[in-house]
Amino acid sequence: MMKKRKEKRYAQGLTRVASEGDGDFVQKLSCEVFSIYGDYDEIVPRWLSNPDVLTLIYVDDVHPLGFAMLSVPSGEILAIAVMPQYQRTRIGSVLLKRIRDLASQLGLRRLTVHTADENAGAQLFFQKAGFEVIGSRERYYSQGQTALILSKGI
Repeated sequence: MMKKRKEKRYAQGLTRVASEGDGDFVQKLSCEVFSIYGDYDEIVPRWLSNPDVLTLIYVDDVHPLGFAMLSVPSGEILAIAVMPQYQRTRIGSVLLKRIRDLASQLGLRRLTVHTADENAGAQLFFQKAGFEVIGSRERYYSQGQTALILSKGI
């Protein structure tokens, strides 16, 4: 019973476009949740400074709890991350829906995402949202892991 209330509460949070002040949060969370795949200390600043990358922040009250990044020209979701203590509260789903809505408004017809072959949780998350595996890339991540490529029409 408690879990449902928690999910409902966080599913009603606010998403907003990231501002310059959000860079530290995005950087820290990326390093925390993605570090097994590579050096996000180098990757995230490039994404944040790229004018073709749209970053959304999920906020509950005034505290950021997660983010999503979309490469606008390609329709590639670069990252969706939620603070570990708030995972499985629908925040990721809210961010994904908002990214999908924005991509549609921008005229994109398809979204793609790469996720590690060994990351069963992320694969399930995207497949539940209607994404299908369309391929893979060996040694895609700097730590050597294979990535699955998932895609979904908008």
